[in-house]
Amino acid sequence: MAQDLQAKDFQAGDFQAGDGQRSGSGAVAGLLERIEQPAALADAQGAIVAANGAFCRRSGLELAALRQRGLQALCAADVTPLLQGAVASLSSELVTAPGAEAAIPLALTRLPATNGPEVVWCLLELLDQRVTLADLDNLVLARYADGVVLMHLQLLQLDLVRGRLGIAACEALIEEIAHRLETALPAGGFYSRQGGDRLLVLLPGAMGIDAVRDVAGTLLASLEAPTTVLEHVIEPSLNVGISRAPDDGKEFSVLLEAATRALEETHRQPFPSCCIASPVERSVQLQQLLARPLALAIEQEQLELAYQPIIELETGRVIAAEVLCRWDDPVLGRQSPADFIDVAEATAQISSLGRWVMERAFEALHRWDGAGLQLGKICINVSPLQVQDPSWSSDLLTALERHQLTPGRIVLELTEGSILEMSDHVANQLRDLRRQGFELAMDDFGTGYSGLQRLTELPFSEVKIDRSLISAIDYDQLQQAMLSAVIRLSDATGIMVVVEGVERSRQRQMLLSLGCRHGQGYQLSAPLSDLELEALLQSQITAEA
Repeated sequence: MAQDLQAKDFQAGDFQAGDGQRSGSGAVAGLLERIEQPAALADAQGAIVAANGAFCRRSGLELAALRQRGLQALCAADVTPLLQGAVASLSSELVTAPGAEAAIPLALTRLPATNGPEVVWCLLELLDQRVTLADLDNLVLARYADGVVLMHLQLLQLDLVRGRLGIAACEALIEEIAHRLETALPAGGFYSRQGGDRLLVLLPGAMGIDAVRDVAGTLLASLEAPTTVLEHVIEPSLNVGISRAPDDGKEFSVLLEAATRALEETHRQPFPSCCIASPVERSVQLQQLLARPLALAIEQEQLELAYQPIIELETGRVIAAEVLCRWDDPVLGRQSPADFIDVAEATAQISSLGRWVMERAFEALHRWDGAGLQLGKICINVSPLQVQDPSWSSDLLTALERHQLTPGRIVLELTEGSILEMSDHVANQLRDLRRQGFELAMDDFGTGYSGLQRLTELPFSEVKIDRSLISAIDYDQLQQAMLSAVIRLSDATGIMVVVEGVERSRQRQMLLSLGCRHGQGYQLSAPLSDLELEALLQSQITAEA
């Protein structure tokens, strides 16, 4: 805190008592604006006489409204002793609406008097913008003894906003998110900015997972509404990792670690915007819970495939489809693909799972060929662990021959993260498959740090741009420039570009204007069952006839 500096910068002689009006108001207003955190000034009667812009924005009240309400009405604590000079400082909480539960910690400091003891001025500072871990530890112990939910929020496009519009726009966007948070939080909620693109939210009470998801969904919906910053329309995009006390621990540092791990999970497939933390032992628990049921599901063919079309952006024509695996266990219910694929890799079932997916997908493509449906290629996600299996390549070729398909119609997708970590042996296997005619695609391009280097090292025929690189493509010039560079590279090398995560019509229009020809995402088509894809392909043939 900077209370010592701020207190000596203000002198009671700068003001005159009586009508609540200040002399030298411009100088004092300038001093308040120099304070980074929200700050205001009150006189001996508790009337607010000045406040900086940050204080007004964070409290949600204009200066005129602050003056009408006064210090006593704004604070949960009794501030009379401070105004009378009986104490030098006081911690309270700011009440932002009449009758509302106190929500925002506030420090009140009596400034040194220079015109006699009858003249008292009080400096107010909101403390919830940047707080220490110790502050939050104390807050959790004092306010949330019955349980608490911690949300670790990340504003995804802040770096892009900084690059395009500057630091002032970043701060304005963060302040807008903070104001929305303040409006959306339930009674007893608390938030703080931890610097950069991160914010923390504490919600009172022990909640079940379903309740937490509902609250998080409502909160994200309110935060992601479009806003205008420096005359530019921005649609904020946030991810959130969540931990709960006492389930994930009782100390704030433990809760923060769990919430941060959950936030990191939102950057993995299938890219959820919200992820709830589980204990560190979760991977072990998942293996114990899912390993045997997964083996049975593969053996008894209880899994399902879905197909997400890859679309020619200009015509809307389906040119390919990505194969996705789904598992709805009769006892355990629907399982997350990220969970059961992790279990498959950890329990050496990824090869058998991959063979099942490959067999069913090839069978469907052969059936569609027989029906005269026009689907050029299917894209199958591959784990490097599959490629390491000595029999995998031969099984792939055997299945292809059995269903009368050619290698050129199969795209093998590997995530950029897995490519960066793969061994030379796996890389050589992929080169051999490419020589035999299979297509290779780098999936999630842009989530790693060496994607461009690997594009030159391995014989990729396709690159799939991660959704994070086009989240603001319809209005952000930096993203537009980045994608343009990738498209120019692809044109020069003959590598096909597919953009993932197309979810708004304006994104599609901008992609077309930048020369991008192929896309995938919910705005184009959600994942479909085999029958739904058949119907779509049939309608495409009918429309072209």
